[in-house]
Amino acid sequence: KYFESTKKDDLLADDSPVWLVLSTKILPDNSRVKPIKIPLKYPIFDDNTEVCLITKDPQSEYKEMLKELGITRINKVIGVTKLKKKYKPYEAKRQLCSSYDIFLADDRIIPIVPKLIGKTFYEKKKQPVPIKMKKGVLLKEITNALNSTYYFINNGGCSSIKIGLTSQTPEQIAENIMYSINYIVDKVPGKWKNIQRLSIKTNKSVALPIYSSLPDEAKKIEIKPIKNETETEEDEE
Repeated sequence: KYFESTKKDDLLADDSPVWLVLSTKILPDNSRVKPIKIPLKYPIFDDNTEVCLITKDPQSEYKEMLKELGITRINKVIGVTKLKKKYKPYEAKRQLCSSYDIFLADDRIIPIVPKLIGKTFYEKKKQPVPIKMKKGVLLKEITNALNSTYYFINNGGCSSIKIGLTSQTPEQIAENIMYSINYIVDKVPGKWKNIQRLSIKTNKSVALPIYSSLPDEAKKIEIKPIKNETETEEDEE
């Protein structure tokens, strides 16, 4: 009923995101620059998604690679030099950020990307997702990136993860939550012991709690420092 009612409210924005809001008992020691990849059963990115790929130089080499492999889901390829020069002004960065739904980047240049894209990308939760640019795995890397959602750990006690779309059925959104929840909690410092509440909401709705922990002593929870490195389920296998 909740999903059905919010769907009616969001008819004018048929692909409005549905968020899983995660509240923790203890704040993390530090935030992560790189997004954590979380697999979804029903992807939130489709063939209409605008995708930008940031590569090493020369960008023409990677455009040719995409063409050779028959990869058509990348709408724009930007090399590091072009990113530095053409998108140096704040307004250029802002326009770039708003022009694409998701950004991917060669994992070899991820350490220098934050200084090149600016704070707008982080405010909009569009920091580039690292992928391996080797020809043999590139198609799989892009497919996996677009079949996932992303968890950004910040310095606050509340994080929002895009878990579905209002254009999806209530059953699909519910299955996305059930499918991804253990992946998400596994990345939370302290795991389930540190989860205070889980809620779902849209951009226009109030948050609906779907899980709330029993009262306990938060001080007993041991939180390990966050490693500021890329973590994906594939890397751990």
